[in-house]
Amino acid sequence: MESKVLLYDSNNVKIGETFARRARQLVKQQRASWVGDNHEAIRFAHGMENVDDTMADDMYEGPVSQGLDTDNELWKLARKRVHAKFAFKLHYSIVLVVCALNIVIYLLTDRGGYFWPIWPMLGLGLSVIIHGIIYKMTAGNSMSNQIAREYEQLKFRHSYADSHDRRS
Repeated sequence: MESKVLLYDSNNVKIGETFARRARQLVKQQRASWVGDNHEAIRFAHGMENVDDTMADDMYEGPVSQGLDTDNELWKLARKRVHAKFAFKLHYSIVLVVCALNIVIYLLTDRGGYFWPIWPMLGLGLSVIIHGIIYKMTAGNSMSNQIAREYEQLKFRHSYADSHDRRS
């Protein structure tokens, strides 16, 4: 397993940890500098703690085992998956609220008559099902923790695939 490096913000407050490889990238991009000569910690440059280094149109679309050579590409894929999960949950929640509102309107205006809310519920339900299928096809607590967890899984799968390919 790759070693971890402590992360400090520009005010010398510990904000977490990352892999040594990622720390080297941050230093190379001049977003951070090493703390001491032992390379066990980095300090972000002022204002660089929250800089997003991914572009929406630059996200990787393919399978995990093909072409993911850098940590940055794995982070982009992990970020994409977490955002896709969030979008699906948000869509599902909005549909539930709209359906409940339609039922309340029905009960207040036409109780016992033709149950018209079924039609918008079916249409909205179909949109959630389609979104769920797309999410499962493309994606496989706090947003940053989910991204880190997804990154760790991708990193493990990628290293496993590499070691498995070398044995073959």
